[in-house]
Amino acid sequence: MNKFTTTYSIAIATFVLISMASPAESQDSSLLRAIPPRPATPVQNGLQPGVFQPGQIEQTGPAASPVGGNQNQPLMLDRVSWTHQPAPAIRTYSKNDVVTIRVDEITRVMAEGSAESRKISLYQAVLTDWISLRDFRLRPDQQANGDPAVGTQSINNNRAESTVESRESMTFNIAATVVDIRPNGLLVLEARKQIRVNDNLWETSLTGICRGQDIAPDNVVLSKDLIDLEIRKDDRGHLRDGYKRGWFQRWFDRVQPF
Repeated sequence: MNKFTTTYSIAIATFVLISMASPAESQDSSLLRAIPPRPATPVQNGLQPGVFQPGQIEQTGPAASPVGGNQNQPLMLDRVSWTHQPAPAIRTYSKNDVVTIRVDEITRVMAEGSAESRKISLYQAVLTDWISLRDFRLRPDQQANGDPAVGTQSINNNRAESTVESRESMTFNIAATVVDIRPNGLLVLEARKQIRVNDNLWETSLTGICRGQDIAPDNVVLSKDLIDLEIRKDDRGHLRDGYKRGWFQRWFDRVQPF
């Protein structure tokens, strides 16, 4: 037996003696220790505390404590999204506040109509009694050639076709003032805008009613959200004079004698 074999045998014998002398210390130094069982807890609302369930978010801190906390909190967006931004608080308005109105109105009207009529009239009349004035009195007057007769016939045909197509578009921004607040919270808006370029003048006025929640965070409300919307736009100047109708043409179109 050589020197290496003797040394190896002594090492094995020493390890066996140490294991038999202190088995408890060897068991405690093991990396695989037995985990003591957790005491049973009552099941609340179908979920056992401390046990992860599908669809449940694990909570830590005071909210996860069973004492004074809700074990079944609803799944909210602010708890699962890192990019969630809370909605801004609804702004309250008072009289004389300024609100921007974005007018975007597009109107298209198209109408077609046709009419056709036909009329046939027949008229026949016979004059049987004739009178004459004699001695300041009315006396019967017999006709020597017989009673005259009248007969007429008329045929009328009328056919008409018409087509009307109208397109209008208005797009502009205007600042309005809150002139009144209704008891139910509706805001009454009123705006006026005037632009003058040399001899040309454009006047625009607007009135309407809207809700406070219809106003965007940038203080802009769309014209389609206004109630009882009324827009007036007047043009004055040489541009308007170039294409407006004269008074006789306006009267003739209104009366339409023919």
